[in-house]
Amino acid sequence: MHSTSVINSTLRDPLAYAPQRSVAYAEVVKGIILSAAYFAFARLGVQTRYDGPMFAVAAALIFPQWRPCLLLLVLSVQDAPGQVVPFDYLGVAGISALMILTAALQRVGVPLTMETKEFRGLLRLGLVLVVYGIFSSAVQQHFGLHQQSQTRPYAIIGCLMAMMMVTGYLTHRELSADSLSSVRVQTVTVCILGHIFLMAGLQVFLGPMFGASPQGAEEMRQLFQMMDGGARGMPRLTGPFLSPNILASAPGLFMLIILRYKKTPNISPQFIACFFVIGMTAAFLGGARTMFVFYLVGTAAMTWTLSPRYTILAGVLLAPAIILMDIPWSDLLVMMRLKDLQSLGVRGELWQATLQYMDTGDWLFGYGLTHFPVFVKTVLGYYGSDPHNWILSAAGMFGLLGLLFYAVLIRKLVRKSFSFDKKERAIAACLLLFFVGREFGNTQYLLNNNPLCCLYWISISLVFFSPADQNAEDEAV
Repeated sequence: MHSTSVINSTLRDPLAYAPQRSVAYAEVVKGIILSAAYFAFARLGVQTRYDGPMFAVAAALIFPQWRPCLLLLVLSVQDAPGQVVPFDYLGVAGISALMILTAALQRVGVPLTMETKEFRGLLRLGLVLVVYGIFSSAVQQHFGLHQQSQTRPYAIIGCLMAMMMVTGYLTHRELSADSLSSVRVQTVTVCILGHIFLMAGLQVFLGPMFGASPQGAEEMRQLFQMMDGGARGMPRLTGPFLSPNILASAPGLFMLIILRYKKTPNISPQFIACFFVIGMTAAFLGGARTMFVFYLVGTAAMTWTLSPRYTILAGVLLAPAIILMDIPWSDLLVMMRLKDLQSLGVRGELWQATLQYMDTGDWLFGYGLTHFPVFVKTVLGYYGSDPHNWILSAAGMFGLLGLLFYAVLIRKLVRKSFSFDKKERAIAACLLLFFVGREFGNTQYLLNNNPLCCLYWISISLVFFSPADQNAEDEAV
C-alpha cells in the first residue's frame, strides 16, 4: 500500500515528516474552501433551490477523495434558499450513486477488517428489515388490512431507507481506506459546527426565520413554540434545520465524529469540556428537553471513561458548591422546557392513540411503512409521520423484527461500551444513550427515509474500527 510506504519512509527519515505536514495543511485549506463554497451555494440559492446539492455532487465528481466529507456537508443543512426539502435527497443520492459506482468498478477493494464485517452484518439486517417492510406494506394494501399513504408510496420510502443505510456503510468504507480522513473529516466537521452556530446565533438577533427558505419559513409560522416561545419566552431556534430538536441533536453527533477521527488515542479533558459547552448551547437554543439530559449524562460518561476516580472526586467537590450557589433553578427549568413534564403535548396524543390502536397482530407483524400518517390523520385529524418513540415506530413499521433489530444494535453498543479502547467506549456509551434515551421521545431516524438516517448510520460506524487501523491512519497524517 502507498500509505504504508509513506509511513515506513517517515520512520526511517525524520525529515520526511515535513512534507507530510505540508500535505495535511493543504488538506485543511481545501476542506475550508469546499465547506465555504458549499455553504455559500446553499445559503444564497442564486440560481435554483438546489444550488447546494448540485455543487456538492459536482465537487464529489471532481474530488472523489472528498465525497464522504461533502456528504456530511449536505447532511448538515436541511433548509436554506439553495437547499430546500426534498432537494437534500438529490445531494445524498448523487454522492451515494458515485460511491456505489466506484465500489462496483473497484471489485477488489480494501480488505475488510473484523470490525467492518460486523458493521456490514448490521447493515444486512437493516436491509432485510426494509425488504420485509416493503413486502408487508404491499400485503397490507392489497388485502385491505392497513391502508398505506398515497402521498408516501411505500416502495419509494423503502428504497430511500435502503439508500441511506448503504450510503452510511460506503462512507465508513471510504473513510477507513483514506489515510488523510482524519484531517479532512475534522476540518469539515469543525466548519459544519461553525455554520450551525452562526445561523442559530443570527436567529437569536434577527428572528427564528432568518436564513430559512420561503418553504421552510411557512412551516415555521405554523408552530407556536418556534415563533412565540411559549412559557420559556424565547422561540425555539432551528439553525440550518427545520426542527429545533435536530438543531439540538446534530452537533452532538458531529462532535462524536470529531472524537473518532482525532489523532490522539485518548479523550482529552478539553474535548469533554467542548462537548458539554457545545451540546448544552445547542440544547438551550433548540429548547430540547431530551438533549439537555443527553449532554449531561453523555459528558458524565465521557469523564468516567477518562478517569472514574477523578469523576467521583469532581462530583464530591462540585456538589456543595452547586448547593450553596444562588442558581435560579426555576428559571433555568422553564428555559429548558423541563418545568412542566406532566403535559407531553403532541407526543402524549400520539403515544396514547398508537397504543390504543395497535393490536397483537400489529406488534407481531407491523402495519406497513406508510400506514401511520393515514392512521393519525383519521384518528387525530392532523398529519404525523412518526409516533415520536422508537419502540412504537419500529414495531409499527416492522413488527417484532423491528424490535429485534434494535435489540441487536443495543447489544452491540453495550458490548462496545466495555471496550478496552477509551474512544470507542465513550462513543458507544453516548450512542447508546442517544438511540435508547433521546429517541424514546423523538422521531427516530435510524429506520427512516430522511437523509438524517444516513448521518445516524455514519455515527454507528464510529464504533466499528480497529485500534491498529486508527494508529496507522494517525501515523500517515
